[in-house]
Amino acid sequence: MMMTSNLLARANTILDLNDDVVGLILELCIDSQVSLIRAASTCKRWRRVIADAAFLRRFRSLHAATVAGDYYNDTPMPLKGVGLVAARKSKGPVFVPSPSLPIDGRHHSLDFLPHGGGKAWAVVDSRGGLLLMTRRRRRVDPNKKDVMMVVCEPLTRRYSEIPPPPAILFSNGFDHYIKGYYLVDGDADEAGGRIGMSNFRVFFELCHALGDGVPHTAAVFAAAGDGSSWSEKAMDQIMAPRHGCAEKTAFVSPHYCRARVLGTVAGSRYTYLEGGTLVALDCSTGEFSSSQLPANSKYSWDLTSWPFSFHAVEGYDGEPRIFTLFFDEMRVFARSGDDGDDGDWRLETSLRLGEATRGLPGYDPSFFTGVKGFKLLTRGPGFVILNTPVNPAWWSTFSVTLETMEVAPAADDLGKIVYQCELPWPPTL
Repeated sequence: MMMTSNLLARANTILDLNDDVVGLILELCIDSQVSLIRAASTCKRWRRVIADAAFLRRFRSLHAATVAGDYYNDTPMPLKGVGLVAARKSKGPVFVPSPSLPIDGRHHSLDFLPHGGGKAWAVVDSRGGLLLMTRRRRRVDPNKKDVMMVVCEPLTRRYSEIPPPPAILFSNGFDHYIKGYYLVDGDADEAGGRIGMSNFRVFFELCHALGDGVPHTAAVFAAAGDGSSWSEKAMDQIMAPRHGCAEKTAFVSPHYCRARVLGTVAGSRYTYLEGGTLVALDCSTGEFSSSQLPANSKYSWDLTSWPFSFHAVEGYDGEPRIFTLFFDEMRVFARSGDDGDDGDWRLETSLRLGEATRGLPGYDPSFFTGVKGFKLLTRGPGFVILNTPVNPAWWSTFSVTLETMEVAPAADDLGKIVYQCELPWPPTL
């Protein structure tokens, strides 16, 4: 810092400063990726300084990624009572730009994808500036290398086809089946980017066809600058329930099994195991860890009755939450560690939905007559959207903000999950 002060004291203008000092000033003065791109267009010297891999690596370590917007799979609600299957056909994945950025949503169109453009695909995961997508209504022959999935970068209109895992191809699809798939960071590049079209991984969770539904292996597709490769990661040990539930050896249908994928939230992929155990895959490192949900005298976590359900969602603070719906009661659980990153889970807050919705416009107690549970429509960062089994075209669709537990009418259909998409790193200058 003393050397920098001396250089500044001897400099008359910014033109007298060397590139290292200019870089330090830009790191301190620029607070977002959008501003960084604008600064690079100011002059050739600033562009040269910003384009340096060492500068980009330092900038990435100091500043959070910029969220370009959200994708959701358009899923029109059925119209009950009028004999129609749906109000309209699906529009496919829909992009909603971040309100704080001057982004033209057309630049995130998915019309460049193969086999009919974006309408032929559905988003199943997102990470950084990438989307993992699967074919709608696909029929994949496991004996052929049919395209089952793609990873794409919407802003640069690039995509990479992902074939089925070798274990699926070589077993003719009878020995294993895929339970889940998700994006994981690759190796960091020289500019500090951990995931992009040249460095990403796709994890496929594989289960035995006649097993108990618990994944035993992760087949990993890794893309690198010099090509792609497959590897396997054993999951038997981490997928063992903590409470020592007896191993099931009889055939169990994949539709009713001991493991349930809860989804990717706050940078980790969560899977629930019978007995209240949560297994998390860190999507930055590719490493697994486990934690325990609290014992509950009111109901069991393994209850499969339809009025009860639980889900993973990202909290208002960016940390993971587990929330449950049991009849008209909503409960939210958070990690019990001091920093929220370790420890088991504890009850954070709860809400009686029947009472909380009483003040909404159009409320009518008769709408809740005979209601045995609420249905989750959408989960996104810091919020969920629910409705009652009443005709969903009525007022009965509402949102709950996880920070305040405030309830408000929800007019928009955002699909089941909102997938955040960041601006690609390193930026195109």
